[in-house]
Amino acid sequence: MKICAERQKLLDCTGHALVLGGPGSGKTTIALIKAALRIKVGLLSGQSVLFLSFSRAAVGRVDQAAKLQLKKAERALLNVQTFHSFFWELLKTHGYLLGSPRRLQILMPHDERVLNGGIKEDEDHPERWNNWLLEREGLFATEGKIPFDLFAPKAAELLEKSAWIRTLVAERFPLIIVDEAQDTSAHAWRCVELLASSTRVICRADLEQ
Repeated sequence: MKICAERQKLLDCTGHALVLGGPGSGKTTIALIKAALRIKVGLLSGQSVLFLSFSRAAVGRVDQAAKLQLKKAERALLNVQTFHSFFWELLKTHGYLLGSPRRLQILMPHDERVLNGGIKEDEDHPERWNNWLLEREGLFATEGKIPFDLFAPKAAELLEKSAWIRTLVAERFPLIIVDEAQDTSAHAWRCVELLASSTRVICRADLEQ
């Protein structure tokens, strides 16, 4: 990749940054170069650069690009995860601080449909859906069961309440790269905002999507 003046601005940046560009513009490549530079500066034991994306397919593409762009030792210090995986890691370790049992269980979609009778949010009777939302909160508090779509809200609640956990995440990940930031949900974005107070964040986005 040719490092033009605009790309050099990102490489020289010592704070938060937003990288804009369409498909094929090199957002992933320049982000990986930035990650490599941070790794070369030096990381403490247990630290790595966190690269967050939304799907396993996207994580796979980043992993493939990293094999082309980074040395093996650098790849070992690049932690590529989906948002869900990152949130689940937080909740498994610290979810009890939200009042749940220490051991959490994922409430799989098919099990959730059995428990709620197959109701959907867009039904004609919203009170049934609202009652189910309350019941889900009860399942989290009493049995530690949590569906996928509560990962981000609960992670945001956890980070909001605990500066200590925000510090732990920042100490582990001195740089966080957010993939496809334009698609970030409100709760996931709140997590990014909260972590940005303690660590450096680089967001990649395509505003045309």
